[in-house]
Amino acid sequence: MPKRKRETTPLAATASPPPGPGPGPGAGASGEATLRRPLAATASPPPVPGASGDPAPLDGQLIQPAMDNITPILKDAQDPDNNIRLAAEGKLKQLQERNRSNFLLSLSAELSSEASPPECRCLAGIILKNSVEGKYSEDNSLLIKQWNNLDPCIKSQIKESLLITLGSSAPQARHASSQIIGRLAYIETPSERWQDLIGRLLRNMAQQGASPTLKQATLEALEYLFEEENLRFDKDTINGVLDAVIRAMNHQAEKSSEVRLAAVKALRNVLTFANFANDDDCRNHIMTAICDAAKHDEAAEIKHAAFVCLTAIASNYIMELEPYMETTLSRTTEALGLEGGVETVALECIEFWSTICGEVIELRERKKRFADAIPSADCHFTEKPLCSLVPLLLQTLSLHQERDVDELNIFMSAVACLGLVARTIGDAVVPLAMQFVEGNIKVADWRSRKTAISVLGVMLEGPSIEKLAPVVGLLMDRMEDPHMEVRGTAACTLGRVFELRHSPALDKRFFTNEDFPRIMAALSKSGKDVPEVSKEVCGAIYFLARGYDVAISSEVDHSKKRISSELSPFLGGVIDALLSASELDMKTPFGLPASASAYGALIEVVRVSNIWDLNAVLAIIVLMPRIMRRLNTTLDAKAISSDDKTNKHDLQALLCDVLHAIIEKLGNSLHGDKVRESAPFMLLQFCRVLTCDCSTARDKAALTIGALARAVGPKFLDFMPIFLQYYSVKLFSPIYLEAIGTIFHALGDEILPCCDHMMDVLYKGLSQPELKPQILACFGEIALAIGKIFEEKYLKAVRKELKEAANPRYYDEDKVDYGNQLRQGICKAYSGILRGIKDRKSGLKVAADLVEFIEAVSEDKSRGVGVTYSAVDVLDQFGFTAESWKEGLISELWR
Repeated sequence: MPKRKRETTPLAATASPPPGPGPGPGAGASGEATLRRPLAATASPPPVPGASGDPAPLDGQLIQPAMDNITPILKDAQDPDNNIRLAAEGKLKQLQERNRSNFLLSLSAELSSEASPPECRCLAGIILKNSVEGKYSEDNSLLIKQWNNLDPCIKSQIKESLLITLGSSAPQARHASSQIIGRLAYIETPSERWQDLIGRLLRNMAQQGASPTLKQATLEALEYLFEEENLRFDKDTINGVLDAVIRAMNHQAEKSSEVRLAAVKALRNVLTFANFANDDDCRNHIMTAICDAAKHDEAAEIKHAAFVCLTAIASNYIMELEPYMETTLSRTTEALGLEGGVETVALECIEFWSTICGEVIELRERKKRFADAIPSADCHFTEKPLCSLVPLLLQTLSLHQERDVDELNIFMSAVACLGLVARTIGDAVVPLAMQFVEGNIKVADWRSRKTAISVLGVMLEGPSIEKLAPVVGLLMDRMEDPHMEVRGTAACTLGRVFELRHSPALDKRFFTNEDFPRIMAALSKSGKDVPEVSKEVCGAIYFLARGYDVAISSEVDHSKKRISSELSPFLGGVIDALLSASELDMKTPFGLPASASAYGALIEVVRVSNIWDLNAVLAIIVLMPRIMRRLNTTLDAKAISSDDKTNKHDLQALLCDVLHAIIEKLGNSLHGDKVRESAPFMLLQFCRVLTCDCSTARDKAALTIGALARAVGPKFLDFMPIFLQYYSVKLFSPIYLEAIGTIFHALGDEILPCCDHMMDVLYKGLSQPELKPQILACFGEIALAIGKIFEEKYLKAVRKELKEAANPRYYDEDKVDYGNQLRQGICKAYSGILRGIKDRKSGLKVAADLVEFIEAVSEDKSRGVGVTYSAVDVLDQFGFTAESWKEGLISELWR
């Protein structure tokens, strides 16, 4: 079970061990302010305790402080005056360093002293707690060691003092003592050095006339004690604790609500140790107590804690809950109530049912994946109560329609739970939900209409397409709603329909051929709506387009292979809507609320369009110059503020992405000439983006230049003068260097007039250590692209650079990551060179260099996994190359 989150009291908030025990500036007398690092965390070894021979006090006897005047020092340590506080902190540190044992003993005495001021007791508890519990594991190890090194008599007195403090009249002192007892139990229990602890706590609970405050603090100590799941207790101990806790939860036997609340919280942690799964009597005992605590007449805090327990049980023992489903459903009805219930209780109640659904869904998915590996688990017993839960959740949605923050929390939790219920019970949810939807989707209150659409959105997973058939028509009607938020929610829900249930590969589609024109018309129109709506429409178009990208198997009807053509007649209208949603404002060209989603949808629409369809081709050809004009506008526009500069660069990156998609789509079609005609102007634009301050925009531009080179082919040489103006080491990046390799591949031998200059710049770039791995890899791509030219003109120089890069000085212990990157770059270089050069004599020289390099790599045991994979790959490539050499030699024998 997950651990219970501790309260954010001053004590619990200082879980890390820090330098001084005092609070920060501005601390008041209450000690509630944030505290400085406590002295207890210092790493100095504990001095030999001076009171190691003191006898342990008798049970219930108050100890005497081992140091004088600690109370005024603690008080000064919380003074608002910085000088007084720092002086007090210095004194506390001196006391600790002089005698740690007596210092901790004095703190425990201060904590237990009813005569001390509350703020001093609080600070003493904080310092003492942080003396045994650190924020980080390394702190904990040191603090545990320091505690274990204390004199046993001192430790005994401290523990006795803590137990006495549980009966204190000061709430903060009791709370501190409970937490410290829980922490010390974690340290002492494994070595059995505090064997009577639980017995002492149970005697507090059974004691005749015990005060409610003593019981409450004792239960809190048990809560923290059982928070540590790695502790081990025998069956009788656990049963004794369970009996005491459950007895304290009883409304009739225990009149104090604070005690009952503490008992329920303690039970949450004790559950981890109970034999809940196998002991029927134990389980019934626990469930009866929890369900009684969740009754409507209990305090809200107690009901909330009871549902926390139920949630923990549901996450671990779902199959054991069958006999109790009717009772928990009854408690749910009470918790949500006619007025929607108290927020904390309602939220935890909904969380319980969400956990039930989550566990059932996970079990079913595991059965699908591992049908033979796990026993059959029948969770059908959850279906009936979940069907009864649906009206309660819908009622909760009606009562909490996002009017304030608290109601929004309940509303969103109920919506999420309803979605999980739909996934769990499938078709059974539809009639229950549709009754609510039809009753609210046309009412005058816009919030009710919006809620009805939200319900449609969350029940899309689970039910069959046939059952959900009316959803599209209802959403189309609401796309025309007079209220902006309703239209936006309808568009968002339509996007969810496309995301979850739209694929041409499906035998049964969510919308019919008759629905499609209406859907496209609504999307095209709403894309020009206000930004809050158009942004959701862009998301819907994105998911609609992405649905056409699903691979269609050979078993699917052949007619479905061309189904993306159904988008083509509407492509012009969709593109217009997306451009409208991202329209540039000439006054503030970078204030674009919907641009990211609009351009993302535009990229997806272009990518999945059927390039053999004339309508699609014409729409994309018209789109290209429009995007080019926008990019040119952003390049010329001045960005004054930092926000404008960021938005400008983001917009440039998006526009480069759109043009990248257009270039790849048209470049591979019969209409590639349209790309070639615009290539010079586009290349100049991309090169200008290369000079901006944003690495993301520069990388997008470089990738698009590579795509443009592929689309234009060898004729890209005509435009190389433009590119070479922006070809310099200061613009190099891994993506830029990747684009250089792409250009070499696109031009092949045609690039010869530019080769010397480009290689010289690459050689200069090798002086930049961060670029060296990528430049070496780029050499491999160049060798592969131009083959014989590389062999004749550059192989000798590149071999020298590769040998230099293999120098051991690059592979010191403090350069492990860089060394791994460099070696991977070398492997890629050798791989490309071996594939590119054709002459056996030159190839054997490279192979000799490679063998020497691989030998050095194999001897380095600190190499990264990526280096090993790269070495294996290049050796495989060498094998293929050697095989081709062998075949050439054999063929010569037959001449």
